[in-house]
Amino acid sequence: EEVVLVSQAVTLALAAAFVALFRKPIKAHPSVWYVAAAAVACVGVYFTYRPAASGALRALAYAIQKGHLGFAFLVVVMFVGVFRDGSAVRKALQPIRGELSIIATILMTAHVVPYVASYAGMAGSLGSLKPSLLASLGIAAVIIVLLAVLAVTSLRAVKQAMQANSWKRVQWLAYVFFGLIFFHMLGYMLVPVRAGSPEPTITLAFYVVVYATYAGARVRKLMMDRGAMRKGMEDGC
Repeated sequence: EEVVLVSQAVTLALAAAFVALFRKPIKAHPSVWYVAAAAVACVGVYFTYRPAASGALRALAYAIQKGHLGFAFLVVVMFVGVFRDGSAVRKALQPIRGELSIIATILMTAHVVPYVASYAGMAGSLGSLKPSLLASLGIAAVIIVLLAVLAVTSLRAVKQAMQANSWKRVQWLAYVFFGLIFFHMLGYMLVPVRAGSPEPTITLAFYVVVYATYAGARVRKLMMDRGAMRKGMEDGC
């Protein structure tokens, strides 16, 4: 249980601190950070098949393997959108949201690749899985497609080649993608949570807090934006 809490809350806090500290180098040299993220993902895949012996390395590998690190970067990307346009956070991080999305995607491959390989090997027996797991697998397939689309359209060259309106419409898929991740995890955790297993229960509770906080902040921003627009219209009259 301690490993779960460290891997989730601490990973998210460290990812946020990392982004705040290295936002300018990420913007200046994104390719360097993509390569670094790929190296980290490879480490995660390696330790999936060759578990680390030491506690610290095992905890790090666990965070990478379970997708906690990639998800943490994705959370940073999504939460940037709940800040007002003129806020310090929005000004600092909005210019690198695309780069952070790509970094998150690369890091998530450490979670995706081993699972795809595992389930591909048991394709003939998938029908025997519980309905919640089958639903979670179906959602996972959609998530992988959305992940690829969002990552590709986040590349500077692709973004510049697309029309602005088309690019914005595609980026709205990020909200669908972010929501589906929760339901994907729920499908895997539902049975063990009902059985009273502590680790999945803690994991689910953590994600419920993250998503509830995001939903609340998003609704608050929407109401503030509408209030500002209404005030502007009244002032204009």
